[in-house]
Amino acid sequence: MSRLRSAGILPFADELLPFAERAAHEALEVLSPTRCAGCERAGALICRECLASLTLVDPRHSCTRCGAPFGDLLCTECSVEGASSAVAKALDRCLACAVYAHPLPRIIKAYKDAGERRLAPYLAELLYDTALHAQVAVPDRYGGVLSGVDAVVFVPATAAAFRRRGFDHMEAIARSFCDLSGVPLLDALVKYGHGDQRELGRAERREHARDMYETVEDVRGCRLLLIDDVITTGATMAAASAELKRAGAKAVDGLAIARVW
Repeated sequence: MSRLRSAGILPFADELLPFAERAAHEALEVLSPTRCAGCERAGALICRECLASLTLVDPRHSCTRCGAPFGDLLCTECSVEGASSAVAKALDRCLACAVYAHPLPRIIKAYKDAGERRLAPYLAELLYDTALHAQVAVPDRYGGVLSGVDAVVFVPATAAAFRRRGFDHMEAIARSFCDLSGVPLLDALVKYGHGDQRELGRAERREHARDMYETVEDVRGCRLLLIDDVITTGATMAAASAELKRAGAKAVDGLAIARVW
């Protein structure tokens, strides 16, 4: 995990807590120790072993259109003439931190569905490290993916998902991400509809995402970084990006924690 540790930011977000909060946190740890969201080890929300086991996406070899881990120029789907890849048509570039494999499914589920909100800054750090590394390691492919944007936009939850979870999971991550990066946050999108897309197939996801988003902030002429948790078929990122461009955004790059592959 030298890539993540080289930035000096993982995995100890708790060290940034004010003294009083840290003291209360330590007292609570005695009564109910924190366990890793990925493996249940006691001691940290994401332990060193789980960080080390992430299958990181190498930005030197990933598909720049859809974030697939293998596609030195473009992955096989995006490189086919007239390819139907939704992400390829909507996003200027796309980047993911890691493949959606152990321990990420458990970590993301613990955050979204089990209400472990303390994971938000940790997941934001994964995104931040990924963007920093990509623009430095391969500037010809991902130059300015973070430093060249005017604002960060997140894929919002529907009203139904917000009521069910009690919070917007990507908004919390986006706020921590912007605190780390210094890039302004623009709460630009509203998401309509209801239901969980995780059980839907590729065609169903695309149909479900169509006309789901509305831009509620002025994005005309802006270069935006759109963040989400998981890219599966790309339908969500594509629909959100297409709406931002319809509203006048100059460019939209996508950044996700995980890429299903």
